[in-house]
Amino acid sequence: MKIELSKYSGFCMGVRDAVLRIVNEINSSKEEIYVHGPIIHNPQTISILDRRGLKTVDENCRIEGKTVAIRTHGIPYQKLKDIKHASKRLINLTCPRVARVQGIIKKHSRNGYHTLITGDEDHAEVISLKSYADSGVTVISNIDGISAIPEAEKYIVVSQTTFDRELFETIIKMLTGKFQGRIEIFNTICDSTYHRQGDVVDAIKRGIDILVVVGGKNSANTRRLANLGKEYGIRTFHIETENELDESEFSKNDYVFVTAGASTPGWIINNVLEKLYTIQFKNSNFLLKSVKKFLEIIVRTNVLSSVTAFFMTLFVLNFISAPNDYTLALISVLYIFSMYTINNYFMLGTLKESNPYKLALYKKYKRLLIPLSLIFIFYSIYLTSTYTAPVMIVYASSLFLGTMYSTPFFKRMIEHLHIPLLSKLYNAKNITAAFGWLVVCCILPVLLYESSFLSITAIIVLIYCLIFFRNTLQDLIALQGDLILGRETVPILIGIKATRTLFLLLSLISILIFGTVSLLNGNYLDLLIILNLIYYIGLMVKISRLDYLIALQYEILVDLNLILFITFYSISSSF
Repeated sequence: MKIELSKYSGFCMGVRDAVLRIVNEINSSKEEIYVHGPIIHNPQTISILDRRGLKTVDENCRIEGKTVAIRTHGIPYQKLKDIKHASKRLINLTCPRVARVQGIIKKHSRNGYHTLITGDEDHAEVISLKSYADSGVTVISNIDGISAIPEAEKYIVVSQTTFDRELFETIIKMLTGKFQGRIEIFNTICDSTYHRQGDVVDAIKRGIDILVVVGGKNSANTRRLANLGKEYGIRTFHIETENELDESEFSKNDYVFVTAGASTPGWIINNVLEKLYTIQFKNSNFLLKSVKKFLEIIVRTNVLSSVTAFFMTLFVLNFISAPNDYTLALISVLYIFSMYTINNYFMLGTLKESNPYKLALYKKYKRLLIPLSLIFIFYSIYLTSTYTAPVMIVYASSLFLGTMYSTPFFKRMIEHLHIPLLSKLYNAKNITAAFGWLVVCCILPVLLYESSFLSITAIIVLIYCLIFFRNTLQDLIALQGDLILGRETVPILIGIKATRTLFLLLSLISILIFGTVSLLNGNYLDLLIILNLIYYIGLMVKISRLDYLIALQYEILVDLNLILFITFYSISSSF
């Protein structure tokens, strides 16, 4: 089965900017924000934002003294004036493209033009546009509507920004012939809508078997995409979430084209892609299915990262010229597996929307994973008791903080401290998680075995960068869901471009320090580990350019670097 995603999918410019702004407002404010009508036509996004404090209200709700947001579709002019007067603060999220159409109508109405709007009579955007037409207005939803246009001296034609482009062009030809010399035309269909529809038609001409349209059932532009497929006789599925896809509808030879409406968030698109990816492998041969399942389990339950911690500890010992301490390496395995499992357990709620497949995996195996983690914790405590007091104290402290990190109690405690910097560091878990790796892979070996300051510095910088990069790439993969859910990861806090710059800067520092010390110590084969940094940089460039992706596919690619690390360590330690 071949899966192709339209390059014009998901949030359009106006919706993206509105969602980003409202999420930032929710993140930075403790007050409830009221929005007049659904902010966008996507029930899943609205549900999440509602849980986070964005309340959708109708015209009858009292908004005096409240903070009120205006939906992307815009609202009637008089209602906007009333809200400005009554509210404490107004957040106008009207799409700039819609606002432009409002301006065109307002300007020409003052000059006596009768306004013709091609669009759906009851659509929120059209209702808003009509309110700006003071010299008469007629809505034309289809060709038949042309006969209902009243006589006027002059006309302007505008369009609902998400209207069907072919129907608009047909209507314009007829209007031009009927009112020649008395009509001024503005093609206000959004470029995003135009390209979206064109991309579907092009895909149909390429010979696709199935069209999957992702988006709200109440979204006009999404319904039009689905109607295009049906008009051309293509098997079409208009879905809101991946749960509506039935794997029995797909065969291994199908060419599936996926597109999404302008109000469809990235995390839903990603989940749909992963569901199709799963169906694709179910229709493949036994070997491929088995390999995919194996990789999914060892990556998403952090078995692979735990095994890597074993070899990472041995690599650190080797680099600081200490003997191989397999007990210390085993402690690293037990710690990393336990901490990831316990923290993921406390964060299962956030996976419900952002990554339901990882959630399902944890639910399936939690009766094994949680008891195993508890056994590992007690066994690791026993093992550290055979070492020195400083090792026991440092490990016990890290174990306590790591276990408590994602608990509701610890979260509330951080919030009640009201220290913004501490709160941001806590929420940016990739920064703190990397310190956990440092403790077991670097700090414990350094406490037990003496080495030069340069060697210790070089290996700490390298290990921290490797883990920080891995965690940050995972945050980039989950960016779409994290954004809506309000998680403050590094890519969200500083932006994708700044994250890419940070990657390059830390890589250069790490390569310079680690490379120099390796050469000074004569550890030439250790320079192979620098390739791990370069691999992560390449992935960062790739992932940061993607709007939507199959999460599992890229999670496997990220953790493939752990296998490469084990390989490079094995080569360097063999000589």
